[in-house]
Amino acid sequence: MTEGLMDCLLMPRCRWSSSKYKLLISTRLLFYKACITFVFLASPSAAATLAIVYPEVPAPYKQVFDQIIEGIEAKHFGTLVKYPIDSPVAPDSLLQKMESDQVDMVVTLGRRGLSFNKILKNKYPLVTGALPIKPNGISGVSLIANPTNLFKQLRELSPDTQRIHVVYTAKTQWLIDKAQTSAQTNKLELISYKAADIREAVKHYQQILKTADQKKDSIWVPLDSVTANEKVILPLLLRESWENNLVVFSSKPGHVKRGFLFTLFPDSSQDGVRLAEMLNSMFHEGEKPGVQLSDSLRVGVNLRTASHLGLEYSSQLKSSFYQTFPQSNY
Repeated sequence: MTEGLMDCLLMPRCRWSSSKYKLLISTRLLFYKACITFVFLASPSAAATLAIVYPEVPAPYKQVFDQIIEGIEAKHFGTLVKYPIDSPVAPDSLLQKMESDQVDMVVTLGRRGLSFNKILKNKYPLVTGALPIKPNGISGVSLIANPTNLFKQLRELSPDTQRIHVVYTAKTQWLIDKAQTSAQTNKLELISYKAADIREAVKHYQQILKTADQKKDSIWVPLDSVTANEKVILPLLLRESWENNLVVFSSKPGHVKRGFLFTLFPDSSQDGVRLAEMLNSMFHEGEKPGVQLSDSLRVGVNLRTASHLGLEYSSQLKSSFYQTFPQSNY
């Protein structure tokens, strides 16, 4: 009977009795319903209502949030509800609006969006973006560049470099732990120095600059408010690295304009796609993704610094750079 049923599913003109024909039709309907249900459930964020809480800001900052939202829209196939925050909003008022809109999951963007995380995290699957977040009980895509990508670019832009020196504090310990693995992956040696304050950080940098081999050594400046201090550390590194012809690269995009060799710029649209994917896994599969680092490969290079260091790049390599500095309007 099973073989006959399968034959008739594939060959509808076979001659069956009325009862068998009714059985065939009934079976086909069940089969089609099962297929539709499978496709429906397999679709990312199927039938779910996703809310985006983000700040309403002027250009050019608005473009960043617009691109993240476009990335979310490209990956989310259910209903999308936007909550632009352009003035103080009472948390209870936002919750009531979400309940009225039958929201299933939420993305918060920027610091203004993050301010609502406390009231949202226990009610909805929640991820955060457009911030340099670190593992602290929330999930999301961080603006902090993946060290693996930074070190990969270092290998390409400064092929003779063998060692990376990094000064960090307890707040960035988690990133240094990841960076050790990233360095090994790229066949580099990572030498780390922990500092308790700016004074100790300066001492570490001074010692590194004094003993570094300009052909083999480099300095990585992570996003750390102490060891990347703009008023004390940055001027020291810019001055001394230039005089000593030492490669310095940074996790902060703005530093490449100032004179560091390179950095990685975020890819906002890609971040939006990843945020939607994270929510999908949380909503449908109950996963807790945690914090994912920026996976962007958008490299920015200071060509004046490269020339000073004696580094020459082919036209093909230059064409792959996302941004180069100095710019004519800078």
